Amino acid sequence: MARSTHQDTRNALLQAAQRLIAERGLATVSVKDITRAAGARNPSAVHYHFGNVEELIKEVFTQRYRAIEQERALRLAKVDETDPVRRLVALMAAAISPFMESSLDEEGRLYVRFCLQFSSDPRFNLLELVTQHGMPSLISLRAQLVACVPDVPEGVLNARLRQAFSISLMQAADYARQLEAGLPITADTAVREASATLAGYIAAKVV
Repeated sequence: MARSTHQDTRNALLQAAQRLIAERGLATVSVKDITRAAGARNPSAVHYHFGNVEELIKEVFTQRYRAIEQERALRLAKVDETDPVRRLVALMAAAISPFMESSLDEEGRLYVRFCLQFSSDPRFNLLELVTQHGMPSLISLRAQLVACVPDVPEGVLNARLRQAFSISLMQAADYARQLEAGLPITADTAVREASATLAGYIAAKVV
């Protein structure tokens, strides 16, 4: 029973942090806000379960990201387009679709908006965090993109891929807003437009 209560409190803190940060932004959410919203009786619950609020916030990101990473790897493995231009778009679609599709349910939309807030906060290094938890799909993506854009120098490609990750978060958040506004936009349509935009950015001529 004690273990169940421990896990319930931990999960409640994660859910409360995700919702509050998604709705209000990181800068306006305090530990007290999270503890109260989670219904935790112990005012030190965040520190007891996570050590500090920064670790709590990191865990909110990683707990769902693990599943996204696995799904992205599966979809990238299925890309069989051979034409370099079409393959680039197909690879970007496979890479971003698991995240975009998160917006199809309410919990996923909260996560998408949370990620947008999280990624823009200078306290957190998103790339470093993703690396710590493993990113074989992103490594595979980069290796495959090299063949699609041979004229883009390695340093430029690396920078564009980092920026493309951030852009894809904004695209997903925008899709979430459209769905909440009642616009009948399918995930396939959103992914198709987003992947074409990202592919154009990745392949843009270096001047």
